[in-house]
Amino acid sequence: MPTELGVYGITVNNIAPGLILTDRIRHTLPQDVDPEEAIKEKAKSIPLKRIGKPEEFAALVAFLSSAQAAYISGTTIQVDGGASRAIF
Repeated sequence: MPTELGVYGITVNNIAPGLILTDRIRHTLPQDVDPEEAIKEKAKSIPLKRIGKPEEFAALVAFLSSAQAAYISGTTIQVDGGASRAIF
């Protein structure tokens, strides 16, 4: 699709979020455990050792929607604290 839309100046990108601390994630935490402890437990497997903040995800959305990202197209950007552990 980036090839088809690029001639119109339209960029096409994907954002692949990992664990972002939203209300939905908060509602999935065990009810019998302290919420902060449950969050720390979930974060153990993430290389950055924390769950992402909604503002961090939003910052990428804002950037990709801005003129500064006008030459970025056809890519997927993972916002997951390194959890995907993929290097290309």
